[in-house]
Amino acid sequence: MSTKPRVVGNGSVYQVKEGVFQYRFNLGKDPKTGKYAYSSKRTLHCEGVSRRTQQAMLRKALEEYKEELNSGVVRDNGNLTVAKYAENFHSLREEGFKSPLAYAREGNYISHIQEMFGHIRLTDLHPDDIRHIYANARKKGMSEAELHGTHVKLRQILQDAVDNELILRNPCTPIKLPKPTYRERTPLTADEASRFLSCLMDEPLSAKATGTMLLLQCGLRRGEMLGLTWGDIDLGQRTLSVSKQFTNDKTLRPPKSKMSQRTIAINDSLACYLRKWKLEQRAQLNRYTLDQDDKTPIVNGIKVVTIEDDIYATVVNVDGHNFDRWFRNFCVDNGFGSYNNITRRFQRNGKEHVRGTGYSGLVPHALRHTQATLLIGEGADVKTVQARLGHASPSTTLSIYSHAIEANDRKAADAFGELISQESNS
Repeated sequence: MSTKPRVVGNGSVYQVKEGVFQYRFNLGKDPKTGKYAYSSKRTLHCEGVSRRTQQAMLRKALEEYKEELNSGVVRDNGNLTVAKYAENFHSLREEGFKSPLAYAREGNYISHIQEMFGHIRLTDLHPDDIRHIYANARKKGMSEAELHGTHVKLRQILQDAVDNELILRNPCTPIKLPKPTYRERTPLTADEASRFLSCLMDEPLSAKATGTMLLLQCGLRRGEMLGLTWGDIDLGQRTLSVSKQFTNDKTLRPPKSKMSQRTIAINDSLACYLRKWKLEQRAQLNRYTLDQDDKTPIVNGIKVVTIEDDIYATVVNVDGHNFDRWFRNFCVDNGFGSYNNITRRFQRNGKEHVRGTGYSGLVPHALRHTQATLLIGEGADVKTVQARLGHASPSTTLSIYSHAIEANDRKAADAFGELISQESNS
């Protein structure tokens, strides 16, 4: 604790980089040294929001810090714990996140940090402490992927403490954890993908069948597919533009990364399928006196509400969980999945169908991997596949599809061997 300082002025703000600011206050002259004293620097993260919002967040942060300084009690950083600093770090960043789900994911890592590091003081944390705590976490069953994510977040938090001049160096710096290996992917083979397409073509035209066709033929993420509107498709030029995604919290948001905003080519068969669905969708909407325009979701639902005997209908995006339910049933109906517990049996078009719980089998994201794996298997270069899938960098594509790339390398080696053998025998 310290005596009450005398705050001078409205504070100084320095922009570290886009969306990151540091600020402090002049505390007047030190009576002993005659030199000006300053409060500790604090950092505000407000990436990804408008200038106006940034200014509002800065004003609020400055007011709160000034009030704290003028209250007569200045936070004793010597007793500040890692857990408490992590909590403060997280709470200050809420308005800077575009997605509540991303903020919630960070919250999970913050919870891990608070549990693992308890009440260790910020100034007392050393690299060996971190190594021992990680070793104990492994013994308790924490996965390498979860541990790696927690470490990345802890390193970011402690670097923030360095920037705020609370600690001299980041104790995470000398600790290197290997990046988690991606779980084994189970894409469809070329024959399976061909059969899946055939089953899909036999399915009556619907929003969810169209969504599945887009996943198979374009390698989209589910949220990207659910966020598409007719304005994103140019059937004449046969292109599709990804500029948004419909997330699990039922909100339209920007795609996962800058590279995810992309325009990709579609083939003739998909363009023909989409033309047919556009006509069918228009007819369905007309039954509810609804119009179809460039803002209409390609994969749509129709919400009907009755108020005092009046019926009101609106076009909505399909919820991801509802799409997944349809997809599971489609896969079970066509031999791409099964239910462990059968709860219902029924006949449709002369064929028995089952519904149940405990699904195992193909999932929507596997269609994305199917496209990439088959493209690489046919000789498409990594850069093209990266751009088509919207990966942030080629290294992501290389990491996920290393098995397909290695198989291509084997084909290339064998082909070259055959080529020079033929030349030497001629």
